[in-house]
Amino acid sequence: MSTPSVKSTQIVAGVAVVMALLGGAYAVGRSQSADTTPPAEAAKAEPQRLASADTRHEARPEPAAVEAQPALCESCGRVTDVHTETRHGKASGVGAVGGAVVGGLLGNMVGGGTGKKLATVAGAVGGGYAGNEIEKNQKSYTVWVVKVEERDGRTRRFERSSDPGLRVGDEVRLSENGFTRT
Repeated sequence: MSTPSVKSTQIVAGVAVVMALLGGAYAVGRSQSADTTPPAEAAKAEPQRLASADTRHEARPEPAAVEAQPALCESCGRVTDVHTETRHGKASGVGAVGGAVVGGLLGNMVGGGTGKKLATVAGAVGGGYAGNEIEKNQKSYTVWVVKVEERDGRTRRFERSSDPGLRVGDEVRLSENGFTRT
């Protein structure tokens, strides 16, 4: 009884299938991720980058306009930051199972004998991982993050599923359950 030999081309082909699946999952994740840099911060960073590129002129900061803000009430706070963040959804397992089936089928098309078995297992594992990541990216959602500074200087962070309609400098009334606009 002879054991079939595994050809190096079969192993390379199996690894290539797994790498292609993982690369595809990574590319899908990158293409769906949103830039979480607030536009105000991006606008501030651009002049600094341009100033550092031109060494002939010395960059001088412009004096900041100081506004006198009214004192906060006892249970109030002032908004210091509002931005959005993207959260990945939870995978139900459907993507992993579907990816494992597809990966296993693709791996099964490669080679023969022991190489075919190895390629099938590698394809199933890689496809399962890729399918799980793709499902999480498909179920991603956006949250609004609001940072509020209290009278005593402590900062609290709140997440909302919809736009709270607040701007930096707005005053809010704080409670145990969150905040309300004043």
